[in-house]
Amino acid sequence: MSKIRKILEALKEKKKVVVMFSGGVDSTLLAKLSYEALGENSVALTIDSPVIPRREIEEAKKLADLIGIRHEFIELDELKSRHLIENPPDRCYLCRKLRDSVVKNWAKEHGFEVVADGLNFSDLRDYRPGVKASTEDGIWHPFIDFEVTKEEIREFSRKLNLPTWNKPAMACLCSRFPYGFGLDEGKVRMVEAAENFLRDLGFEEVRVRFFPYRVALIELKKEDMGLFMEEKERIVSRLREIGFSFVTLDLEGLVSGKLNRTIEDVSK
Repeated sequence: MSKIRKILEALKEKKKVVVMFSGGVDSTLLAKLSYEALGENSVALTIDSPVIPRREIEEAKKLADLIGIRHEFIELDELKSRHLIENPPDRCYLCRKLRDSVVKNWAKEHGFEVVADGLNFSDLRDYRPGVKASTEDGIWHPFIDFEVTKEEIREFSRKLNLPTWNKPAMACLCSRFPYGFGLDEGKVRMVEAAENFLRDLGFEEVRVRFFPYRVALIELKKEDMGLFMEEKERIVSRLREIGFSFVTLDLEGLVSGKLNRTIEDVSK
């Protein structure tokens, strides 16, 4: 765990650090390390936005309590922002710029010069506009600096007995909407309700994509498709109650960032 030791030393050199904390695999490990290195001179800061599932907010609270780190929240109604009302192809870039600005202002007001996030070395392999935006904004990426991959983060988390070591990846609810199709509170709550229902049925990794005409396109792991077919009538009935007109299954299965395939078409 030499990389972990190096990160601990780097954290100590920073003296005071704000961790952008979502309660996901990456930020949970970083919060754990930050608290271990800095104690009361570290803080986990969570954005509380309508596009973040309520379950994730509640889990973030529990994880911060488990770690022992000071935990603060910033309420941010991003649904009033142009980048969600219009949902352009650079939505993630604009969203990250907004969040960085809010967090940096909070840090400055509370005497913190360094803001860190859990972006990792594996994130550089894919289209990640958040990496570009946050780097421009001076956010520190210790896992990128020390070349820590997603797989290593899970392994380090397991060794440190963090319950998130095998937690499925979770993107904000904005990722369920194709570019050019604007978001609003009603649509976001429909997606959240549908995904909560499916998780309660036993689908740990699932996405409900919201397309025009109230189409629900469900992505889940290929090995879960058998269970889906067994429960299809129940699923269709519940999603129709939630407000979807059509309920469909993506036969390709769950693929992270799939809607990025549409960026070229939308930007023409």
